[in-house]
Amino acid sequence: MQYIETSIQAGVKIPTRIVMPPMASEGAEDGKIGASAVEFYRKCAKNPLFGLYIIEHNYVERAGQVSPKQMSLAEDGAIDSHKRLIDAMQSEAGDHKIFVQLNHAGRKSKLATPPVPLIGPSAEDGVREMNASDMARVQEKFVEAALRAEKAGYDGVEVHVAHGFLLNQFFSPLVNKRRDSYGEDRLAYPLEVFSAVKEALGNFPVAVRIGGLDFEDGGTEIADGVEAAKRFEAAGADLLDMTGGMNGYTRPGHSEPGWFSDLTAQTKAAVTTPVLLTGGVQTPEDAEALLATEKADLIGVGRAFLKNPDWGV
Repeated sequence: MQYIETSIQAGVKIPTRIVMPPMASEGAEDGKIGASAVEFYRKCAKNPLFGLYIIEHNYVERAGQVSPKQMSLAEDGAIDSHKRLIDAMQSEAGDHKIFVQLNHAGRKSKLATPPVPLIGPSAEDGVREMNASDMARVQEKFVEAALRAEKAGYDGVEVHVAHGFLLNQFFSPLVNKRRDSYGEDRLAYPLEVFSAVKEALGNFPVAVRIGGLDFEDGGTEIADGVEAAKRFEAAGADLLDMTGGMNGYTRPGHSEPGWFSDLTAQTKAAVTTPVLLTGGVQTPEDAEALLATEKADLIGVGRAFLKNPDWGV
């Protein structure tokens, strides 16, 4: 794998073009990362082919928690467990970098206890439309979580605007039925949250995972994803992690390596910020082929790596 020096700020350089994308391990208790998850990530960090690791999504407030064993950066008490995770990964040889993903589930929260009201961009059965106070609070929670990530020792953060979670819900016309400015410009709120995080962190890398297409009638299409990438680039994004939207990280009817490559290729042609492609990559040869044809700048290897931390070695 070739060395790549991206436009990520603060002197952060990624030594290879292979990335571990965020994948939920369900390895936390009350938000704190458990020993088994720490050990799993330590083993992953031994793989010399990977230059960047993006740790799975962390909830930024309890009301945005997806599941009981999801990792958290919602409270200061979680910082020490993140430090242990980072220390374990950095104990392995290599100059890889470690980011962490920040998320709010919105209407997708599956938290059973304590019961919390679901919120989202628009009202529907069991979901309350977010008001100005909700939006300001959630934005601040993202900022606070990002600052905790920096304090824990991560090399960067990623804001989650994909896979049907809250910020993606605002972006998608399948869900966002608002009649105010946040319905007229569905990217307005995700960009406000991202920009607030960026401003708070200063010269610290902030990536964004963009659900660039919903692959459903009436949903976002590739052109929407490309436009979103351009606007996040203008807002200062240091890495554009392109993936699926409201219907998740798989793509019906597609099983080929890099099944979002049409999205990433068009995005790469429209921006200068590094573009990450994930989906269906099984072998190093798959990754090399996608890089050779300029489908993306970096390639994420997800499920295959989850099954085998020695992937490609």
